[in-house]
Amino acid sequence: MAIDRSIQTKRSGSGNTMDTLRVPDKLDMDKLSHNTYRGSKTNAVADEIFSGGRYTKQTRFGAADEKYEGAEQRKKREGTEDAENIKSRSARHKKAPDRLHQGVKVGSSYVERKKVIIWITVALVLLACALLFLPPLMNSTSGETRVDHNRNIFEKMGMTEFKTFALSNYSVYNQEAFSSEKNENYRIIEMTVHVQNSSPFQVTIPQYKALHVPKMYEDKLCYVSSARMTTTSDGTRKVAGDVIEGFSGKDVTIEMMINVKDMTEEELDECVTGMVLTTVGAKKKIAKKVTVPCIPAVLFISDAVTVHLEPQ
Repeated sequence: MAIDRSIQTKRSGSGNTMDTLRVPDKLDMDKLSHNTYRGSKTNAVADEIFSGGRYTKQTRFGAADEKYEGAEQRKKREGTEDAENIKSRSARHKKAPDRLHQGVKVGSSYVERKKVIIWITVALVLLACALLFLPPLMNSTSGETRVDHNRNIFEKMGMTEFKTFALSNYSVYNQEAFSSEKNENYRIIEMTVHVQNSSPFQVTIPQYKALHVPKMYEDKLCYVSSARMTTTSDGTRKVAGDVIEGFSGKDVTIEMMINVKDMTEEELDECVTGMVLTTVGAKKKIAKKVTVPCIPAVLFISDAVTVHLEPQ
């Protein structure tokens, strides 16, 4: 079938045919990148927009990542920040240890100076209390304990008067023990006791008393007293008590009267050695006119003490 070349020429517009088309060579392709070949003004504006790389950059999500971080990461970060803040505040407010909190070497370890001062203060207070309030030491001696068999308690007064005198001057243990009107039913025992004063202060002991008596002999003991007596200006006799100077010892005599009616010698000995005696109203003189009371001294009568019902 033949082709109408007139129609083909009319459609081509330019008068060129397919046979006239050719592929540009490489040199011509390179020229297309030159500015003179960028085309119309519209294309030139587009080229200018895209040539700046405004829309070629990758999107940055750093701010979003920080804002929308996971709960665990946020908790961990906040915990770290809190710990750092607390540590920083502690460091700011922490003071250097003062002298009271500095360490002092005691043996192989260090102890706060404050604790050492407290220990020393407590020790000094205890020592002061011991010197002021602790009583002297007492112990009985058997060598000079004796029974006064020859004393007549009714020589100058009857039982009623003697009982009144005893109540006024002695430490009466049991009034029921004054039940006999016969002198031979009573024994006066003079016991030698050593009193040791370990303090620097003078100790005055006005009187002694029985703190404990064996139960079966409670109705036998009449009284306990210091044997040291004095006479006043009006001729009245009264107990003088004992005085022990500081850092010294002294032998004193304690007197007791026992109703020995129906008692054997063994029972009398058991009654005496089973007693516990104590001081009454003891004081320490710490200045010329200043005295302080001290704790009563206690004496457990030694088993070595022997007494005899009848003269030997």
